[in-house]
Amino acid sequence: MKLAMRISSYVLVNLLAAWFFSGEAGAVSLEQAKAQCHDKFVPVVRGCVREKVARNGGSASQYIPGCRESIMEEARACVSKLMGAEGPAEIDSAPPSGKGRVVLLLSGVDGTSPYKEYAERLAKLGYYVVLIEGRQILSEDRKGSDRLAKAIAAAQGSPNALPGKVAVIGFSLGGGGALAYAERQPDAIAAVIAYYPATSFITKVTDMKTFVGNFQVPLLAFAGARDSYKDCCRLATIQAMEATAKATGKSMELVVYPDAEHNFVKGDTYRADDADDAWKRTTAALSQYLADAPAH
Repeated sequence: MKLAMRISSYVLVNLLAAWFFSGEAGAVSLEQAKAQCHDKFVPVVRGCVREKVARNGGSASQYIPGCRESIMEEARACVSKLMGAEGPAEIDSAPPSGKGRVVLLLSGVDGTSPYKEYAERLAKLGYYVVLIEGRQILSEDRKGSDRLAKAIAAAQGSPNALPGKVAVIGFSLGGGGALAYAERQPDAIAAVIAYYPATSFITKVTDMKTFVGNFQVPLLAFAGARDSYKDCCRLATIQAMEATAKATGKSMELVVYPDAEHNFVKGDTYRADDADDAWKRTTAALSQYLADAPAH
């Protein structure tokens, strides 16, 4: 009996290690980060499994997914922190085939949870989607460029990633971060897509001509004509950006939805027709700029 328990424990630990770290983002120090976080969290998951077996009976393996998921956010944060990234770690969604071109999503100020469905929907089209906190990119310490570069490098190093440049999609605050920093990284980024992006910060740091002058990546932007959310994302500002881009030869397309407010792709201000149109334009842009992406 004791031998069986030892064997079961050994198998459980190895199952946990394999399941726990499958799909984690890769980077130079990833293996070291995995090892340290493994020591910290595998015992926690094992204890959770044992507790559930004692309480409910059944096979230990049936409880591994739930126990693993319960500490996943902390575990990812552990790996991310040891790799030198700051703030909450990524949430990734692998495509059905297991591998795909990388699409990086930058959330709004409401955090990553409201964007998981969008990320999973993109992943089903064949992309490897990594969702991160927009607050970590458009941040007061102005270290968003470095964090974005690290996030891209980590995503590209994942076993789920196909080689090549990535696409960055930002929502609201995350959209502002994409405008500020993704547009300056043409060596790593093929396209930027911004949904009702934050733009009110621009006048606090520079003028529009200088800001747009740094654009080096094709940009597709969506805006709601009735967007008045905290004055962050006014139509007039994004239109001024579009006019400046055209005048300076920058690649930018702006799509304005006359009756849309902020967050028109979800929540209380959701507008099905506008959200569907933006989705079709988004997937078309991804197909265009991530050349070997699947047809859909």
